[in-house]
Amino acid sequence: MKYPQYDYAVIGGDMRQVYLAEELAHHQNSVIYYALMTEPDECRCSDASCVVPASSLEEAVCSSRCVVCPIPLSKNGIHLNQTVLDKELSLSSLLDILTPGQFFFAGCISENLKNTAQGNGISVHDFMKDEALSIYNTIGTAEGAVCEAIQRSTRNLHHSQCAVLGYGKCGTTLVHYLKGMFCYVYACSDQPRERALAGTVADRTGSLEEFTAYAGEFDFIFNTIPAKVLTAETLNHLKPSVTIIDIASSPGGVDYAAARRLGLNAALCPGLPGKYAPSSSAKAVKKTIEAVLSQSKTSVMKKV
Repeated sequence: MKYPQYDYAVIGGDMRQVYLAEELAHHQNSVIYYALMTEPDECRCSDASCVVPASSLEEAVCSSRCVVCPIPLSKNGIHLNQTVLDKELSLSSLLDILTPGQFFFAGCISENLKNTAQGNGISVHDFMKDEALSIYNTIGTAEGAVCEAIQRSTRNLHHSQCAVLGYGKCGTTLVHYLKGMFCYVYACSDQPRERALAGTVADRTGSLEEFTAYAGEFDFIFNTIPAKVLTAETLNHLKPSVTIIDIASSPGGVDYAAARRLGLNAALCPGLPGKYAPSSSAKAVKKTIEAVLSQSKTSVMKKV
């Protein structure tokens, strides 16, 4: 079936995708969308643009050369990340619809799906592999983690004892935010280079093994490490009033069964940029998409 063509197709995800559809709907751009959390607000779109809903996944995908799926693409590795439809949308069905020459954007794309799509002539771009975007994404993650900590605790962050487990991109930004809020921060990493970098900002640094010895001191623990680092043994050393904010990718880094058994306040908090800063996150995603498309266009012109 031949469908009308649009500049962008925006599919699934959280509120970032809704704001992204609005951001892309400017400068006479046309956007088709499917399985968004809510309809894009036409008041936030350009008068010259066109924003329309699709009746099916096939219509959305086949109606644009540029298909934009959510961050993450999937939460279980099988189905598309979306929460509004009664039925599940399988990644395999999405792959079957994509056609050679299309641009496919999403976050946390599996190597298997990426390789299959590229083998079919599709240009695949993982948002989380984009260095600039992944760094910018840590801002929404850090601010969201701070919001979660404030909401879930009865005490101030100000002058509290905080531990940040992991000093990668998210850990780095989070430590800076906590120091800006006058917290006493312990940055934890098993990588000597990361500890050295953390030492320029944090009050103390140490390895995961050393963290266990000090674990009972902390009022707040923020975990960014995607491995079970807060084991039952470690949790036994924590103060009962501690608040644990786990921002590592699912299933997180906490033994949640042990945490419940001990009555500890521990929460896995995924998708923080989409929850707390969807508009800002969408603007950053839009820039990434436009940069990729512009670079592709330039490459084609050079070949010609």
